[in-house]
Amino acid sequence: MGRALVNRQPPPGAFLSGEELLATLDALSPEEKLKLADIETSRLGGTSFTSGELIQETLYRALSGDRNCPRDIPFIAFMAQTMRSIANHDREQGRRTKPFGDDSDGDADPPDAAAPSPEDDLMQKQDTAAVQAIHGCFEDDPEAQLVLLGWQDGLRGSELREATGLDQGKLDYAIRRIRKRMRSAYPHGWMT
Repeated sequence: MGRALVNRQPPPGAFLSGEELLATLDALSPEEKLKLADIETSRLGGTSFTSGELIQETLYRALSGDRNCPRDIPFIAFMAQTMRSIANHDREQGRRTKPFGDDSDGDADPPDAAAPSPEDDLMQKQDTAAVQAIHGCFEDDPEAQLVLLGWQDGLRGSELREATGLDQGKLDYAIRRIRKRMRSAYPHGWMT
């Protein structure tokens, strides 16, 4: 008999407040601010955003409560993953609003439009309660949480390493821990 999924609410204080977000942003070193700007530049392709706007939109959503920055996730990783998500959504909106028969840009789909991996497929098909249950299995493992957040945003390879801040060995080890813990928690398939 499988385990029932529980709709888990995050513990109080699990996310940075608006004041803490601004303080964290102000405390970034010049190198970290440059890294954030570089990440933004890499996400702008195919979006309606210009330089500086994607960072501003990300901060607005975090401050308004639309996106929450977990305390145990590095701020740069949160910003990178949120920028990626917002940029992907903007690209998707652009594709949906493109007039029928308009092929004036002639560009191929952006690299982000690759076929989803099994992890992407799993995360996209499950409802919020299921995703919370998965994340709940890794409350004691911040590296695994970073990987899960990256997978949720479609990150793979070097982008996942960059967003999580983990070297390849630590990343591989975190992925093995995730798979092992999921097999242990749900031996008959995680939806049973």
